[in-house]
Amino acid sequence: MHSPYFYGAFKLHRDKGVRLLKRFFAQAGISPSQYGQFFCKMQLPIRKTIKKKFQQYGKDVGLTERNMFLDQFVRNNGLLDDVSTSLFLNELSCSDAAHILLAQLSSVPASLSGASLDKLPTNADGHRDLQAIQVLERETMCENFYRATDAVLNKDSASLKEGLGLAVEVAKAVQSMARMIVDTKLMRKCSRFRWCKVEQPGHIFRHSLSVRKLSVWLLQVFFSELSGTKGDSQKPLLMILHDRVRESYLCVGTTPKKGAWEGDCFGSIFRSALRADPSLKFAYDFFDKSCIEIAVDDFDRFLELITSTA
Repeated sequence: MHSPYFYGAFKLHRDKGVRLLKRFFAQAGISPSQYGQFFCKMQLPIRKTIKKKFQQYGKDVGLTERNMFLDQFVRNNGLLDDVSTSLFLNELSCSDAAHILLAQLSSVPASLSGASLDKLPTNADGHRDLQAIQVLERETMCENFYRATDAVLNKDSASLKEGLGLAVEVAKAVQSMARMIVDTKLMRKCSRFRWCKVEQPGHIFRHSLSVRKLSVWLLQVFFSELSGTKGDSQKPLLMILHDRVRESYLCVGTTPKKGAWEGDCFGSIFRSALRADPSLKFAYDFFDKSCIEIAVDDFDRFLELITSTA
């Protein structure tokens, strides 16, 4: 359910896709009592033969071996706690580590969420103090960096365990948001890219790294459903999410792997729009130049510029 390839191949955002997955397990001889378990809790004979079963029966449902399996190493980090020893949470793969670090770096505290607007700093005139909010956000970014560093050094199992929980939360939020976007047909197209505007995103998507993860998921899972025609199935994707705290729209552009050799187009598109209308209020200080933040009042003009000239 949380692997982009399998989610897209089975079309698990649809009921018929879930039924297809259950039929696949039945044909492979894996009962619901087994595939409903954590992998480490499944019976040993099934764990030993599960890769062979996917190779043998996956072809019937359109799965390819090249995409099904990921070569990676697994590291035993010792017990993360004394409570969940049966879950084998001490064994983490390199992809697990990447998810954990991204989740820690992109974490935003609840005190800086859209649900806490009345508790955010204000100016003397009663309006939200965006400069003070920016200071708090930068302090959080520093704290996130050191937490992620602790997880990498593996000196404190508590940091690794916390990151694991955050990674699971982000994975679930990405899957849920992606499904909503497809089900409600929020995707739009212009000549050079697709774009999607979400007015009420979850708190997790206040950070550009989480939005990037959502964009990559959509490109990997749903590109064939969103394209309409085969020719534009690999168009770049621009995610636009309303940030109520900063009173802006966060725009994150992502280029598919097959189009990456042409270079990212969003940096030049954003710069062209800013040159065309110098009055736009924006923040363009991200390390990744395919990310930009536009003030709410100026966003409609910005969107018209990038979609009409792209």
